[in-house]
Amino acid sequence: MRLRRRPATRARVDQEVAGPPVVEEDQYVPPRRPPLPEIWPWLLLLLLLVIGGLLAAYFATRDNDHHKKSSAVAVPALVGLKQSNAVRRLDDRGLVPQLATAPSKFPAGTVFAQDPGAGTQVTRGSLVRLSVSAAAQTAVPDVVGTRTSVAVSRLKAAGLQAQVTTAPAKAAPGLVVKQTPVAETRVAKGSVVSLRVSKGETTVPDVRGQPVSDAKAALQTSGLVPVEFKVPSAQPKGTVTAQKPLPNKKVPRGSKVRINVSTGSASSPGTTTSGTKTTTAATVKVPNVVGLQQTVAQRRLHRVGLGSRVKYVSSQKPSGQVVAERPTAGTTVRKGSKVRISVSLGPNATTTPVPDVVGKDQQTATNTLQNAGFQVQVITVPASDPSQNGIVVDEQPAAGTRAPDGSTVTIYVGSSG
Repeated sequence: MRLRRRPATRARVDQEVAGPPVVEEDQYVPPRRPPLPEIWPWLLLLLLLVIGGLLAAYFATRDNDHHKKSSAVAVPALVGLKQSNAVRRLDDRGLVPQLATAPSKFPAGTVFAQDPGAGTQVTRGSLVRLSVSAAAQTAVPDVVGTRTSVAVSRLKAAGLQAQVTTAPAKAAPGLVVKQTPVAETRVAKGSVVSLRVSKGETTVPDVRGQPVSDAKAALQTSGLVPVEFKVPSAQPKGTVTAQKPLPNKKVPRGSKVRINVSTGSASSPGTTTSGTKTTTAATVKVPNVVGLQQTVAQRRLHRVGLGSRVKYVSSQKPSGQVVAERPTAGTTVRKGSKVRISVSLGPNATTTPVPDVVGKDQQTATNTLQNAGFQVQVITVPASDPSQNGIVVDEQPAAGTRAPDGSTVTIYVGSSG
C-alpha cells in the first residue's frame, strides 16, 4: 500500500504560531580597537639627533682648542727699545701697548720696563704695559732781578733756553722783571724759559704847542709811543694842544703818550666847518650785536663806522658771546663813536691779562698776543697820520683786561691806503 506523503505545511510569517512568544535580542558587537601607532621611526629619528648633537659638540670643542692654541703669542723683549720700535713690534704680534712715562736712568723715550715679561704666552689682543723713560728734568733757577746776560748764562748752565722780550717797567734797563715758568718749577731739559726784561724809565718831554711831527719825534727819541687824537681847537691845524702823561713825569720806556692834535677848527662837536660852510657830522644807528660772537660783533660795528669797547662780564652764556651793548641797538650816534659790548666770560673761565700792543707794528703786535695765548683779529682803519700806517692804534679788549685764555683780541691797524 503506497503511502502518500503529506506536504509540509508552511506557516505564514504573519500567522501566529502557537507557543510562547519569541523575543529577538540584538547581538552586541564590541568596537574595533584602533591599531597601535608605530613608534620605532620616531625612536630612530631621536637617536639620529642625539648622535648629531654629540658630533657637533666634539668638532666645536676641537676647533676652539685649535683656535686658542693658534691665537696665543709670546710677548717680545722690549726693554731698551725706543718707544716707537716697541709699539711696532707689539702691533706686529697683535698685542695692544699701554704706555706710561716715568723718570729713569734710561735715555728719554726708551722702554725700561714691561709687563707681562718677555716670552710670556698671551692671547692676541692682550694689553702689554710699557714704562717709557721721561725726559731728564731740571729745576728752573731764579733769575728775576739779574741782568739779562747773567740770567741767560744761568739758564744755559741748567740745560735750559732763554727767550728774551723787553717790557715797560720801573726797574733799571736790562734787568729781568719776570720769568715763566717761575723759579723751582721742574721742567724737561731743553725747555724754553721766557724772560721779560725792563726797558727802564724815561722822562716824558713837553711837546705841547709843537707841530705833531716834531712832537712824535721827541717822544720816540725818549723811548715812548705817541698816540694821536684829533680834536677841535682854535690853535693852528696839526699843533699839539695837550698831552697825557704830563711833562717831566717818570714812566717806563715803551709807555704810550696821548697827544691831542688840533684840527684847526673850534667848532662844537657834531659840526665840521670848512670856510663858511657848516655841515652836520654824519650819524649812524647802532646795529644789534647782542647774541653774536665778539669778533663778529666788532666787524659789524666797524662796517657802519663805529668802534667797540669790550668789557667781560660773568655769564652762563658761551664764552665770547655778546650779552649786552651800550648804546642800545637803534640809537643814533656820531660816526666814529665807540659802542661798549659786554662779552660773556663763560662758565669756569681762566683768564690772562691782555698785553699792550698799541703803537707796535702789526706783525710784532700779532706775535706778542699769540705768545700770550690769544688769537688775533685785524681790522684796518684810516690812518690820521702817515706815521700810523701799519701801526696798531687801538686794541680791544684793552691792554690789561683779563680775557679768557685762547680768546680773540682785535687790533685796529692804521692804513693810509
